[in-house]
Amino acid sequence: MNRYEMIFKRKSFHLFRNLPAMDLDPETLEEIVRQWDRLRPLNPHIRTGIRIVPSEESACRRGNTHTILFYSERKEDWLRNIGYLGMQLDLYLCEKNIGTLWYGIGKEESTFDGMTFVIMMGIRAVPSSSFRKDMFKSKRKPLAEIWQGSEISGVSEIVRFAPSACNTQPWLVKHEDNTLTVYRYRREGKRGIMPKDRVIYYNRIDIGIFLCMLEILLAQAGISYTRECFCDTDDEGEYVRTAVYVLKVSER
Repeated sequence: MNRYEMIFKRKSFHLFRNLPAMDLDPETLEEIVRQWDRLRPLNPHIRTGIRIVPSEESACRRGNTHTILFYSERKEDWLRNIGYLGMQLDLYLCEKNIGTLWYGIGKEESTFDGMTFVIMMGIRAVPSSSFRKDMFKSKRKPLAEIWQGSEISGVSEIVRFAPSACNTQPWLVKHEDNTLTVYRYRREGKRGIMPKDRVIYYNRIDIGIFLCMLEILLAQAGISYTRECFCDTDDEGEYVRTAVYVLKVSER
């Protein structure tokens, strides 16, 4: 799978409508679960899993035919780890012409194999023509609001299109010398329909999504790195350091 190409194709289907009847067969659903087990986690010491249920058995009923329920052990970095894994799965589904909707407001009381429910994603098979035609028409913050320091061609301008809950885009990157420092940015007042007490919860998932996209773009640009992640336990800080990347540009 060329995850880089899928970044430009991917679209968030806020509502699946005016689409032909295209069902997901059991074999395809089973392969999605197998694909989850092949993904590379941000933290390999956290156990995770997914279940796929018909949409009518979940809170996500936006025209999707099925819903993916994400589960995890409750450990340090569990939310960021699910975001990191979930974005990889999102891009895989895009390649298979399966539309996705991260559905943050959906509640699920079940547990799975001793793990806690984290978030859900509505999915549906859609025509390839239904995906995004021009990613750059999406509404995102200006680059200057999410990136400080010199830009990296093919990385800085594209990574800002990472999806986030209610499009809050809760991140800031500082580029100094050969180091990228990524912060979770907490902005008071901007939360869309999210309950106030859930903003940080979802923004921690968002940061995992952002780190996944950042790493795909760095790899595409031929830039290797070492990464150090930091524990995110600060519920009050405006800027919370979440990861540092030390870059090394490959010779081509």
